[in-house]
Amino acid sequence: MKKSGFSVLRFVLKQTSDGRLTQEVRRCGEFADVEAAFDTARMEALREWQDAVNQPELSTAPGRVVEIKIKDTEWGYELKKDHQVVSRFWVHDTAPAVIPGA
Repeated sequence: MKKSGFSVLRFVLKQTSDGRLTQEVRRCGEFADVEAAFDTARMEALREWQDAVNQPELSTAPGRVVEIKIKDTEWGYELKKDHQVVSRFWVHDTAPAVIPGA
């Protein structure tokens, strides 16, 4: 059964004005095949990683080591900063299969 498409979604936690955390979701594109969706998710994670390692506050804290890495998952890619997930770029099936009788 051929699927109609895949989307890449970016999940990130944002702090509200009252200090609570809320999840923000942004659509990064729609793709006909899963390979293109995973390629885009990887490129978006790499772009965000590059932005994170070039943040000015990292260079103004001499001696402080900050680990920023990309983790490959079965759903896409996660950007982690000091073991905390900063954002996720996950691939989602835009038309999940229907199981007859379920």
